[in-house]
Amino acid sequence: MTDAVSYENPYPMTKKEPSPADKRRGQRLRELRKSVGLDITELAKMLGISQPAVSQWEMGLTAPKRQTVARLAQILGVPAAGLLNDDEVPAANIAASPAYHAATAALPIDVPVYGVAVGGSDGDFRFNGQVVDYVRRPPGIASQRNVYALWIMGDSMSPWNKDGDLIYVSPVRPPIVGDHVVIQLQDTADGEPGLAMVKLLVGKTPTQLKLAQYNPTREFNLAQTKVKSVHKVLSLRELLGT
Repeated sequence: MTDAVSYENPYPMTKKEPSPADKRRGQRLRELRKSVGLDITELAKMLGISQPAVSQWEMGLTAPKRQTVARLAQILGVPAAGLLNDDEVPAANIAASPAYHAATAALPIDVPVYGVAVGGSDGDFRFNGQVVDYVRRPPGIASQRNVYALWIMGDSMSPWNKDGDLIYVSPVRPPIVGDHVVIQLQDTADGEPGLAMVKLLVGKTPTQLKLAQYNPTREFNLAQTKVKSVHKVLSLRELLGT
């Protein structure tokens, strides 16, 4: 199995923990981002980097490179020096910030992004039970409170989605043939969450799922007895409500 969801592994299967100072800097960056009305995907796009990179900053796992700091400070409306040291930085004025976008500001930032842990060398993953961030709720899912978001890892579903792209997933909308889906396998014998993957649903029988990926092109069958859940990845049309 290939492909999945994650990003530069901000939830690695190691015991490495950020220092208290790193955590404070990450938390302050998160607060500044929210103060100018941006979700994590919007800030990443403005910086021309991946959402996972911003997520790692906010968790204190990494820090922005110095060549990124000036642009980041401009977006957040704060002194550049304060983003790299442990000094307090005043929050920006939303209305004065160049990052403020009135067209999206009214959309709530309340769709949870679920954390995952990388499992295999092929990019399979396991849900780790954490909510790592929240992103904007598109108008087409305004009343659906059980939708969640994930980041794609790897390029086997390219060009549909590329490494680091965000997808929205519904656990209640029944997927049909032709939908992209998040497949989670049964838990392991010791209770650890089963592996998961993102694929195209090509066919379905009472005993088998037929799945496909794009890069490289491949189709394979998966026994229904091995499957714990199949969740539908929402299309752009569904997200926009058109």
